[in-house]
Amino acid sequence: MTGQTRTARSMLSRGLSILNCFRPGETELALSELARRADLPKPTAHRLIAELVDEGMLERGDRGLRLGLGLFTLGTRVPRQRMLSELAQPHLKRTHDLTRQSVFLFLPDGLDPVMADGVHGGRGTSPAAGAPAEYEAATSAAALLLRAHRPRLAPSGSGRAERRAPRRATREPSSQELARIAERGFAIGRSGTGTGAIAVPVLDASGTLIAALAAAGAAERTHPVRTAAHLRAAGMVLSRALQTASGLVPVP
Repeated sequence: MTGQTRTARSMLSRGLSILNCFRPGETELALSELARRADLPKPTAHRLIAELVDEGMLERGDRGLRLGLGLFTLGTRVPRQRMLSELAQPHLKRTHDLTRQSVFLFLPDGLDPVMADGVHGGRGTSPAAGAPAEYEAATSAAALLLRAHRPRLAPSGSGRAERRAPRRATREPSSQELARIAERGFAIGRSGTGTGAIAVPVLDASGTLIAALAAAGAAERTHPVRTAAHLRAAGMVLSRALQTASGLVPVP
């Protein structure tokens, strides 16, 4: 029985590794690329993909596989993510109006930031529809922020992302750099195309980091302290709104 449990858990882990292969902005991936990223033999990947398609977690497209409607439907049932996205929208739009930059909401998956919502180009859009350089810079800033606030991450999510193979090579920051980020309260990320981003934490009543807000745009037009102040103000209002919606007393 123990051996069967280990085998079932292993197959579940392999199936999830296939779903985790998709990166922001990627619509379809070939089976061979999914197998390579998930580090699976092609026959195993083919079998698991067929099951995921049957369950609606994946769909077959013109050039490969894409995430399925069943996965989206399942994601919309996550109470905190849905609540955060709904509550964050007006604050994302207002922060965009103030900074004239794209603004994003990230949720922590261990030390991996997962983009949950965003406002790009002056209008609310799906995060997959914007400039890859902005997402890259914003994700970089949010990842640094999560590492700097590691002690404040919710225990239920800590460690999971560290056990998973990284989606792209990332430079691990030094302890001194992380200490500076924690002290000043924001992280700076950059892409290779002259795009910069600032990320700040969103904390709940107990001081646990539950999300991150990031703004991204042309690096030469980004004022770190001013942008961080706008994001921090939005984060505080969002935190209070979440506490109220959850039936908790907001922190004064």
